[in-house]
Amino acid sequence: MVENLVNIGWAMLIFLAAYLSNVAFSLWYNIKILREPFDKSKLLAGCGKALTFLVGLTLLCFSITALPLFATHVGWEIPAEYADLFADLVIVGAVLLVTCKYIKEAFLTFTSILNSQVPEPSAALPAIGFQTDYKEEETEDE
Repeated sequence: MVENLVNIGWAMLIFLAAYLSNVAFSLWYNIKILREPFDKSKLLAGCGKALTFLVGLTLLCFSITALPLFATHVGWEIPAEYADLFADLVIVGAVLLVTCKYIKEAFLTFTSILNSQVPEPSAALPAIGFQTDYKEEETEDE
């Protein structure tokens, strides 16, 4: 049980690193590249999402790890190899799935940052519908 809890802890740290990497790259991309204003509520919602995932996945891993022990305690023995399989499936399966999702998103955002050029503040684009260097072209009728 303790070994599985240690594995769960490592899995959660790896997930958290992937998630925070994605958040960091997304902040830079959205604020510096897309010129979106910083939105504290989005950041707080993201932190809430990460906390929810950490708690939920930890509880899921714990319950699947504890299930065979409880079953054995009440007289319904689950073979050790099945108990290990349950723990491995949830730790690797569930956590790996969500971690890979955020690693992929972080990598794509990182690539977008590298492939983008941040406009200089003086070269910022004008507001939509307002061109500062607009010149009317002369038509043949004039």
